[in-house]
Amino acid sequence: MAGGKETPRQKMIGMMYLVLTALLALNVSKEILDAFVLINEGLENTKVTFKQKIDEQYAKFEASYSENPAKYRENWNKADEVRTMANEITDQVDRIKAHLISKVEKRPMEEVIASNNRGQDTVLSLQYVNMKDNYDISTEVLVGENAGMPRTSHPDGDFLAAANLRKNLEEFRDRLKELLDGQMPVLADNFDRTFDFADRRDASGTMSTWEGMNFYYIPLAAVITNLSKIQTDVRNVEADMVSWLMADVDAASFKFTKLVPIAIPQTNYVLQGDTFRADVFLAAYDDTNFPSVEIGVDQSVQHDSSTTSLAGESVEVPIGDDGFAKLRIPAGQVGFQTWKGLIRFKGPQGEIPFLFDVNFEVAKPSLVVSPTKMNVFYRGLENPVDISVPGFSAEKIKPSVTNGTLSRTSEGWVVKPGQGAECVISVSVEMDDGSSKPMGSMNFRCKNVPKPTPTFAGLSIGDTRIEKAKAVAQIGVGAKMEDFVFDLKYPVVSFDLTTIMRGEAITRKSNSNRLTDEQKQMLQNVARNQKILIENIKAQAPDGSINPIGNLSFTVY
Repeated sequence: MAGGKETPRQKMIGMMYLVLTALLALNVSKEILDAFVLINEGLENTKVTFKQKIDEQYAKFEASYSENPAKYRENWNKADEVRTMANEITDQVDRIKAHLISKVEKRPMEEVIASNNRGQDTVLSLQYVNMKDNYDISTEVLVGENAGMPRTSHPDGDFLAAANLRKNLEEFRDRLKELLDGQMPVLADNFDRTFDFADRRDASGTMSTWEGMNFYYIPLAAVITNLSKIQTDVRNVEADMVSWLMADVDAASFKFTKLVPIAIPQTNYVLQGDTFRADVFLAAYDDTNFPSVEIGVDQSVQHDSSTTSLAGESVEVPIGDDGFAKLRIPAGQVGFQTWKGLIRFKGPQGEIPFLFDVNFEVAKPSLVVSPTKMNVFYRGLENPVDISVPGFSAEKIKPSVTNGTLSRTSEGWVVKPGQGAECVISVSVEMDDGSSKPMGSMNFRCKNVPKPTPTFAGLSIGDTRIEKAKAVAQIGVGAKMEDFVFDLKYPVVSFDLTTIMRGEAITRKSNSNRLTDEQKQMLQNVARNQKILIENIKAQAPDGSINPIGNLSFTVY
């Protein structure tokens, strides 16, 4: 609407528009929130079903332990630890849900959470919650004001902070993987996928933390549903882990009827001049009855399933105290290599032969340096970069950099370039004999971080007109990095607001990114076709320096 005093008719039309918009939003919101109620009920039912099945597993496991403590004690203790951790997390989530519903509905906790006839805590169903669309309380309790730096404490209890819930879930995941002790990599990968808390891009393409994606300004119905999914995930992986722990004990006592030869190489990728290494063993071997293993010297030797010996010359492979045959084949000629082998095992009916193939590829030394963003490093930033050499573990790789610093984090390598125009990353590897072998280098360009573009009410430098209602509704001035590969924050620290009314310019300054009360009043008073100037906009760069980033000029309509 135009500036100046509104007529009664204008006020009535404006009020009717607001009411209609609110009703429309309420109608859409109700359908979505009702869907969340149904989803949450399904998750709650799944959680209960999982718990019943897990309790049955524990009962069987405990019965086996009672019958044979010596055999089951170690894995039963692990299962009991898993149960304790899973129960603590699901109880924590129940208390979080109950606290949120209690705060939103202003109902005492005893009306929100109580024990059922099994002594389990149950939380008031979402269908009985009136304020399903409330998002202020869940945001304040779980995350706080800044989704990028979620809170870790709360006056009502630190267990309420989503960051602490995430920490407990990470500890739960990592402990489960420790209990696997390198076995069942498929199960370990499933734990990593289920409890993946890496930052992700939201619907707008902005990188967001796990806490922000799940709980920051999300309606209560969705927050409760997300929390129920976490509980279901916990019960799911708990069931998988307990099943494996019990099966692991049973596997130790399994009386095998079929023997399968397995060759496990330390790596299938070998550098020329190095040595191929592999462990060859029977999948179910008897530590009182080690097999004998031999490898064919002639790589052209052929055999089929009926063969009981190797054709041509062969050599015996030494057997270690652990029952593994220690196979060592020098890596000479470059290319794919195939060797024939034979395992002889003394079974109940006499000696049984098992033939096997060993396949590996010999390659020349090569270097792989993959920049995470592009082949450019930006000054003042920590530029992530992946550095690897095929066939070598991370601890064997020794990189260095010119014109900058190179450091290692939990996520990988980080480069901070200097003032020069180029950085060179050189890599060497530590060989098994302790010597160092250079693997090559790669060049990267170095650039300054580009300046951001100032924004106001979603408008930027290329925009010239602004609706008054939109201008009045704003709280401050922002800075946006246009098409920049890093999710970089460039906070505005000051700006001037000028309005030109009846030929007279009025200027007021803000020493933050927010509009001052005087500036807000200026926007309230501005009329149609009058100018708004936002000038001397300054922002803080990643290196801490304060720099001007441009001006904005709009005509009010």
